[in-house]
Amino acid sequence: MAWIESHQSLLRHRKTLRAATLLGVSRHTLIGHLHALWWWALDSATPDGALRGMTDAEIAEAAEWPDAEHPFAPALAEAGFLDGPASARVL
Repeated sequence: MAWIESHQSLLRHRKTLRAATLLGVSRHTLIGHLHALWWWALDSATPDGALRGMTDAEIAEAAEWPDAEHPFAPALAEAGFLDGPASARVL
């Protein structure tokens, strides 16, 4: 069974505060979607965490993000949770 490490500092981390603000959701909601994305990535991302070839919509779907009005992947990128250009995002 695979697992991820999740630190208590995530709740108040600057990236969390920024992404939650950009997305218009609570930090608790954002953390739930981040964990959904990270759990999905355990089975589906490349070993180095790359999401190459995935569209922003597919990344949002992997995170079970329901709100097309607030784009999930660009907000994560702006906050620093995702690196790289849209065509080659890395967790």
